[in-house]
Amino acid sequence: MTLGTTLQIAVSGLRTAQRALQVTANNVANVSTPGYARKLHAQEPLVLAGEGRGARALVERRVVDEFLATELRMREGRLGRSAVIEEFADRAQSLVFGTPGDTSSGIAGRLHELARALQALANDPDEPALRAAVVGAAESFARTVARSAEAIQALRRDADRRIDALVDAINEDLRALHELERETLRGGETPELADRRDRILRELNRKIDISTYRLDEGRLGILAGGGRPLLEAGPRVLVYEPPPVVEAGTIFGPIEIYAARDIDPATGEPSPGAKGAVLVTGGLRAELPPELATGTPADEALIIRSPLRSGELQGLLEVRDRLLPELADRLDELARIAAFALNAAHNAATAWPPPQSLVGTRREDGTFDAATRSGTAWLAVVDRASGAVLHTIAVDVAADFATLVSDLDTALAGYGDAAVDAQGRLRIALSAGYGIALSEGDSAISFTDAPGHDWTYGFAHYFGLNDLLVSEPGRPSRMGVHETLRADPGRLATARLAVDPGPPPSAALGGPGDPRGVQGLVAAFQREIETVARGRLSAVRTTVGGYAADLVAAHAAATREAEAEAGADRALVTELETRWSAVSGVNLDEELSRLVLYQQAYTVSARIVQITDRLFDELLAIAR
Repeated sequence: MTLGTTLQIAVSGLRTAQRALQVTANNVANVSTPGYARKLHAQEPLVLAGEGRGARALVERRVVDEFLATELRMREGRLGRSAVIEEFADRAQSLVFGTPGDTSSGIAGRLHELARALQALANDPDEPALRAAVVGAAESFARTVARSAEAIQALRRDADRRIDALVDAINEDLRALHELERETLRGGETPELADRRDRILRELNRKIDISTYRLDEGRLGILAGGGRPLLEAGPRVLVYEPPPVVEAGTIFGPIEIYAARDIDPATGEPSPGAKGAVLVTGGLRAELPPELATGTPADEALIIRSPLRSGELQGLLEVRDRLLPELADRLDELARIAAFALNAAHNAATAWPPPQSLVGTRREDGTFDAATRSGTAWLAVVDRASGAVLHTIAVDVAADFATLVSDLDTALAGYGDAAVDAQGRLRIALSAGYGIALSEGDSAISFTDAPGHDWTYGFAHYFGLNDLLVSEPGRPSRMGVHETLRADPGRLATARLAVDPGPPPSAALGGPGDPRGVQGLVAAFQREIETVARGRLSAVRTTVGGYAADLVAAHAAATREAEAEAGADRALVTELETRWSAVSGVNLDEELSRLVLYQQAYTVSARIVQITDRLFDELLAIAR
């Protein structure tokens, strides 16, 4: 072997050892880098004509368990979904129901305050301060329900905005993966590129349910849940247009997938005429409540369907389209039965002194004539100064609406009139000095509403002539105390009208100290009402307080379930990360021991170079 060959072998050893040191040092430097897979230095001997000619470094190898890495990505996707649901369930718990265990706040607490204020007034019905306290407690309850409904829609709006931002983030990840694929095709796959690809895939999998496969030339292909391609020859672009306002009746647009060439770079919107594939359908919500379902094919256009099963996007969709709408449905149900029970009691009573006029809250739309009707209600004309009943009128609710109003107007001749105002509401107005007192008698007006309640009203209750709580049409939880009561708590109905049907009919109105009207309001809290199924709350016959407790308990159970599922997913991801780290992570002790070994190899090669250099010098000296 010549000195030149010896030098060549030593230099190759230096280069190989230097590369090994670089790989090991890079491992040590990235010991805390998330997603970094340690690299193993590889080398092979150089052999020429059966004789050793040194060594050369090969491309380092990533230490990765592909099955474990795939399982970790999948579980992180599940955690992405469950963590989002856990977050929003907890936020709804705080915003709608208050701090757990705090009975002074939240809907249940406000309902308890109203019941307590009514019990106090029942002991002293003529005390103005106690009347004001009842009206204030009723307004506080109604306002809490209304604010809770607004909070639910605010949470839905937040979820929708996060969906919009998440779609943009998914598009960024797809573009980054496409650029990595192009870089790989140009220069071949390196461990660093593979690390970057895996990190982006983990982030993408946490955001959206995906599966991966290999195309020609080793290129990466990505499919979304349901089999829609997100990355093939080029990246796809997800497009979502969020609505400007999110309310209970908001129709959300679809999430569609377009080829990148179909997107206008100036606007970021699909080009005119471009057609995309629907990933998530647009619509109202994931499941229609009874009042919105028609049983026709038209329902399909309102149902939002997603093929995704994991990822933050799916979690946000479930929150926006199922969890929060069902909570809003249950809140509406509570508002309906609370208003029904309290308004039934309040309409069966009369304020002292009795009011000169009454205007109903119901806009008659033909429901009265279509309802099952029977019995008689009573209206008395009362002298507001003395409380004496001057005239007693029988109201036959079996008559059609027009006849009822006409007969009532005729019977009031000389005292006042009855008519239907421009908004379709029944209005009764008496002359100065006269007051109106009502008794429901045995009147019964029964019908089934859109959600499926079988309601039975009395005459005054049906028309809302003396309602305590009122709501916006079609929005039961947007409720408040009737404006006349807010302006004058003295209009609170505390007395009752007692009627002797005769003939001739006669009546007597209880005076300022009559507690029967307030006692009826207190009893309304014990009245059992048939509810309809709302999400996990099945149809049941219960009281207002019982349904409020069920509402709180149902969401608390859903929150605990979300926390348990997210906790289990989090624990499994942590376990898989530990296992992944045991296989692919950097062990400092091992790397430092390798550093010592490679330093020694480098030193040996350097020593051979040094000796060879000295031998060359000696040969040159001999030649001179």
